[in-house]
Amino acid sequence: MSLLHQSNPTNGLFGEVRRDEGLVAAAWILSTHLSKGRALDARLLRLTLQGVFLGSDAEGAWNWRDAYEAAELAQVLYLRRHGPTLLGSKVPPQETLEALRVISALTPSQTKRSENQVALQQFSTPLDLAFVASHALDLRPDDVVVEPSAGTGLLAIFAELAASI
Repeated sequence: MSLLHQSNPTNGLFGEVRRDEGLVAAAWILSTHLSKGRALDARLLRLTLQGVFLGSDAEGAWNWRDAYEAAELAQVLYLRRHGPTLLGSKVPPQETLEALRVISALTPSQTKRSENQVALQQFSTPLDLAFVASHALDLRPDDVVVEPSAGTGLLAIFAELAASI
């Protein structure tokens, strides 16, 4: 299920926090760490989500799927900020791909999947693969692109960036 469709509230710093709002807040925090070249390791994910939701995963305030979604969204937010530089018209695609692989290496691999995710074939598109797909499509500013998975936007962000370059 997409994080935009989750709305289970939890108590946060300013009262009740909806899960989707908390994940977006966590993603913004995590994107600043990506901008500084810091790895989104388990410790950082845990501390960030505990800070946003004021509770632990053991207490049910959040779960590790939430942490993975926040890390994915952090990549999208990172690209919103730095994408025009990474994908500029004078940047060779190989350099962009290498830069994206560096960012991907800072994010957690999503090797832990629920039975439901496997049954529904819910698999996240890696950042570098999303770029390669967009490059193969040769996206133009007037193209219309729909994110087929209703996911966090790792495929759609490159269409948005193509329109701005």
